[in-house]
Amino acid sequence: MLVASLLALSGCASVPGTAPTGAPDEAAWQLRRTQLEKLADWELQGRVGIINGKDGGSGSMDWKQQGGVLAFSFRGPFGAGSLQVQGDANALWVRSSRGDDFITTDPEQDFSRRLRIPLPVLSMRYWMLGLPDPTAPFTKSVDAHGHLVTLAQRGWQVDYQDYASFKGYDLPTRLLIERASVRIKVAVNNWQLNPDTRQSPASVP
Repeated sequence: MLVASLLALSGCASVPGTAPTGAPDEAAWQLRRTQLEKLADWELQGRVGIINGKDGGSGSMDWKQQGGVLAFSFRGPFGAGSLQVQGDANALWVRSSRGDDFITTDPEQDFSRRLRIPLPVLSMRYWMLGLPDPTAPFTKSVDAHGHLVTLAQRGWQVDYQDYASFKGYDLPTRLLIERASVRIKVAVNNWQLNPDTRQSPASVP
């Protein structure tokens, strides 16, 4: 049943995209990284499937980032019904439809312990864009256009499977985040970028 939920997610509708390809181009990666780091305000809508050992499920996801402040919601994964998270790297406020209501300064640990959803949310704020978390060491591989293909950071492995263009930026639309028995599959249906805060991507290949 758990595997079926991820397989269903992998087949769900998302924007048409292309897989990373070609020999690594480090210069293109450095240029792309500089441009993406200027994307302070953005939103995405999509679906997420999670397996954590014997627990698992899938649901819809909405994420809004305004500078260092995030606000996102999940609907459907595990037994939470719905989950809302707001805050920044200092503290996150968490509420679920089953009655959870708490503030956390260690979301990855508290999500795993309280909700059985071990989401590395503070790093995902960067990974979703196709960037490494600037607070931790990492290793990576890139393609001919400077897209991340794989990223290893904080004990997690991120595989980027598809990218699509949104307002001139190539952004991830399918990615798999794994660590030990945890698998997080993300399919993005739409990206929205704030035109008032983003820099021109004209030089991004």
